[in-house]
Amino acid sequence: MSHSVQDIVRMEGVLGTLLPVQLTQLAGGTLHGELLPLDLGALQVLRLRFDRPLHGGGPKPRGRQLIALDLAEDPGQPGIRSHGMKLPPAAFFGLAADGEIHLTTPERCSMALLSLDRSRFVQWAHELGGPGLEEQLEGVNAQAIDPLRIQRVRACLRRIFRVADRHPALMQDPATRRLLSGDLVPLLVEALAHRTGHSERLARPPARIELVKAAQAWMADHPDEPIHLDALCRQVAAGRRSLLQGFREHLGMGPMAYLKIQRLHGVRRALLAADPQATRISELAAQWGFLNAGHFARDYRRLFGEHPRTSLQA
Repeated sequence: MSHSVQDIVRMEGVLGTLLPVQLTQLAGGTLHGELLPLDLGALQVLRLRFDRPLHGGGPKPRGRQLIALDLAEDPGQPGIRSHGMKLPPAAFFGLAADGEIHLTTPERCSMALLSLDRSRFVQWAHELGGPGLEEQLEGVNAQAIDPLRIQRVRACLRRIFRVADRHPALMQDPATRRLLSGDLVPLLVEALAHRTGHSERLARPPARIELVKAAQAWMADHPDEPIHLDALCRQVAAGRRSLLQGFREHLGMGPMAYLKIQRLHGVRRALLAADPQATRISELAAQWGFLNAGHFARDYRRLFGEHPRTSLQA
């Protein structure tokens, strides 16, 4: 069953069944999203659609093989960035078993996230003609894929989503789930096993992405500490120009604008979890560095499309 979401926290909750990711909405306005999670036994599939640029970060689930791909096929549209690297339309990403998630999406995005038991994935790869595939993918987070083969994967996913949308009761049938999984898994293995021509490894991301990650980590570890740009540069041992360029390249805004958005998200999570009868919005906002109640309410409403009081009552 698909889930319609208009809240970044609810989207995190639905995603949490596959991926414990923390999301940041990077542009203002009410989020309109739709998530369709499907359980195909050893393979879980999630379709995501949303209309605001998002940034996602967090640890990867242990023992799982992730495969993500953009379902849009228009090369003229802004693409997804993974660890600062702009991905071509024909690519799988999220492949590396270890490490972290660092993903930035365009304003309108439609993507699929596949999660497989890693030991089962290795077994399938051996059975389907891809022996040693796990070693070839070691440390590879994004992989360009032959356009014809990724088209086959997308076509198979569309068939699966069509069945789920039109006949949701069929998705409860174990035989149907095995059939759909049996159609999709060989196409995934084939696409990953044949990496020639277009399927060479993607270029390394620019060095400034590491500065961005370091600054994001400091922000996350010091949510209530006042900071200005020069002090942030000192914390991550970066020059102003490098840090400004890095954030604009990878997140579409400067570091201080991103910091404000991050802390607004922190207030929102706190409001949604708070007792409306025992919480003063101005005091909670001040804990996150928002000392002017009027400016805070304006910025909050501009980002999330509602007044802080509405979030607290929710």
